[in-house]
Amino acid sequence: MAGNDASTTVTSRDGLVRATLDSTGSLTGLEFARTAFDQSDPRTLAQTVLDVVREGTERVRQRIDSAPPPPVPPRPTPKRARRAR
Repeated sequence: MAGNDASTTVTSRDGLVRATLDSTGSLTGLEFARTAFDQSDPRTLAQTVLDVVREGTERVRQRIDSAPPPPVPPRPTPKRARRAR
């Protein structure tokens, strides 16, 4: 996926956490809803962050695995063949 700048964003089911990962699976953004700390306790919120990041990583991995392989460059012509022409 070299050269692919596509990012993946995953939002938790409850909408409290959103994570963005780049095309290599690196976390590039993490956002919390304004009410995240009021609606959740620290342990649950931490688990939600882990779950969202794992889901995003898996999506990136699936995208990489389903991408077509890079084109194979043509083989160079051997010098003997070039001289025979």
